[in-house]
Amino acid sequence: MRIKLIYTNCRYKSRTTDILGAALIIFVSILLSTPVKNGYAIPLQPSSSDQNGKVFVTYAGSLAKIFEEDLGPAFQTRTGYIYTGEGRGSLQVANMIIDGQRRPDVFVSAGTIPINKLINSTSSIKGKSSPDQGLVKFASAEIVIAYLPTGRFHADLDKAKKGLIPWYQVLSEQGFKFGRTDPELDPKGYYTVIMSKLANSYYKDDTIKQRVLGEDKNPKQLFPEETLITTLETGHLDAIAAYKHEAIARGLQYITLPAQINLGNPSFSNLYKTVTYNLPSGQMIHGEPIYFSVIIPNTYQNLMGAKAFVKFLLSPDGSSILQRDGLDRIKPVAQGQMTKIPFTGSTSR
Repeated sequence: MRIKLIYTNCRYKSRTTDILGAALIIFVSILLSTPVKNGYAIPLQPSSSDQNGKVFVTYAGSLAKIFEEDLGPAFQTRTGYIYTGEGRGSLQVANMIIDGQRRPDVFVSAGTIPINKLINSTSSIKGKSSPDQGLVKFASAEIVIAYLPTGRFHADLDKAKKGLIPWYQVLSEQGFKFGRTDPELDPKGYYTVIMSKLANSYYKDDTIKQRVLGEDKNPKQLFPEETLITTLETGHLDAIAAYKHEAIARGLQYITLPAQINLGNPSFSNLYKTVTYNLPSGQMIHGEPIYFSVIIPNTYQNLMGAKAFVKFLLSPDGSSILQRDGLDRIKPVAQGQMTKIPFTGSTSR
């Protein structure tokens, strides 16, 4: 039975009501309820009620090249579903879903905070019982400094890449144009701020963050997640804060940062969380290892297709695509209330 969600114009109540009832159904449920061919859930004859087999995926903008050129087409070829995707800053995507501006079948986020924001927007409604809600972490990432091999400062950046001079010294040179995303819209934005604060401690220099970034929301440095790399590639920036997989997927040069500050090594979790960033809402974000996570929000229009996409994303073939494009794959880990959702992997709280 399919359930249609009906929204009213009430901003704070109706738009958030029932946004996230079905969190994520994967593995066993897919095998039980979905036709399978060659190990993948497929629609043998997609019904018109399933939007003619279309699957709408919203995702972290840093995944744009991977999803649009590799993963999405591969999913479409393997399953027969029609893939459509849209990439933006993950917090921005979460806000758009909450406000009823987007109704995706699947949401893939950088970090877990944007997805948890969706969950909390439902569970905080007075008198509304919270449904089972969960997500699955499937890949890890790290912050790097990405640049063009032909840029104005490429010679100094190359030296920093080899460890001959400090990377933060190059980024703070006069006239250097550094780009990053808005920490209020995109996790990479606040991860960059947290990274720079960790750098202050790691290098025992309290001026690094201010010299490299300036204010947290320095307007000269902030660009939309979906256009940041393009701005670099067109020569309007000298370097950007990026995830390693972005640099690899786009063929960019990049400076690897110490594991103690790049947010990519779980061994330093306790160190990462000593640094925080405060969102305008008052929420305090602690530094943490960066994990990409996926959920099927209650805005889905094609549940069968959504489950098929998650199945493919977490499959060996899907993981191989992610790893080839620079993401570090991990064994999928479920997080959240999973009492009604069959899941055969490991879980965390």
